[in-house]
Amino acid sequence: MVLAFALDNSYSIDKEELKNDKKSCKKIGPAGFGQKAIYLNSFYIDRMWYLPWDEVDRVFKRVAMSKGGFSGKGAFASLSYLVVLMKNGKEKQCLFKHEEDVDRALTYIKQEHPQIPVYSKTAEKKLKEAKVMLEKNYVKNLSNESKKAIQKLENAKEYLEQKPVMTQRLSRAAGKMRVQQMVPKSSRFLGISIFIISILTVLLGTFFVLKGATYGKYMLLFGFAFFLFSLTGNLLPIGSNKRERIEEEWENAVIELRNYIAKSPDFPVPARYAHPVVIDRMIRLIKQGKATSINEALEGVKKDLKALNASVTVSQEEYDEVTQVKPMFLVSEYK
Repeated sequence: MVLAFALDNSYSIDKEELKNDKKSCKKIGPAGFGQKAIYLNSFYIDRMWYLPWDEVDRVFKRVAMSKGGFSGKGAFASLSYLVVLMKNGKEKQCLFKHEEDVDRALTYIKQEHPQIPVYSKTAEKKLKEAKVMLEKNYVKNLSNESKKAIQKLENAKEYLEQKPVMTQRLSRAAGKMRVQQMVPKSSRFLGISIFIISILTVLLGTFFVLKGATYGKYMLLFGFAFFLFSLTGNLLPIGSNKRERIEEEWENAVIELRNYIAKSPDFPVPARYAHPVVIDRMIRLIKQGKATSINEALEGVKKDLKALNASVTVSQEEYDEVTQVKPMFLVSEYK
């Protein structure tokens, strides 16, 4: 049985080694990350292709809009790809169902293979330029209080980065909570109604097909189409989409982080906001002279996030930060 195909004929891994490596690899979404190689999906099959780590030049995320619309909702949501650039210049783009899995994959690569860049060359250049522009606004002679606050925040960030899965879980749970809060009851009622109608249509279609009626197959087709629409629309309060389940995930994520930061004496940020991006933004405010203490910096972050809404234009880097942490503040009502 074929374990995986090489992306390029210029290299190969012993079959037995490949078997063991693929079996023990870290599975994230449709991809896998072993000791010897990264395993990538085809359109239909997970972890079908492999590429030795020595052949990987850089790995990064690419987000595109699905064909048919730019609403960012339902069937027209964004498409998330993990892009692997090989040292021979070739590129392999792998579609992921969930964008957070791409982020998890990049975090894992960053930890296990720090020599591999996790940004595209264009994004890397823009980040460097943005950093230079940002540093121009930093205060040159900070007070001792500000320096101590920055050092404390940097230590806290380093402590959090030892457990990236926890902060990712917190961000993801907050995002789901926020989506849950934003969906109006009328939309949920519509989703349930479509689901019930689709089930009835499928049952009636099956009945008429058995009776030999020509239109029975069309009823089945439309019934299944509406059934899938009701499931992908995230409007049905079932499974992981139940309100109680989502609230429990958020509470568990906060408790997990609270227990973790309790081991770090005098941690400067509440568990519900314990995320490296939050701390980065606090540090920047202090360096810009907009805050001198940790409390002032946290309040400054809250103020900045409150001011950002759909009518405000921001850079891609700012957008990436805000989407990670603003839901935490929204579901906590900025308390």
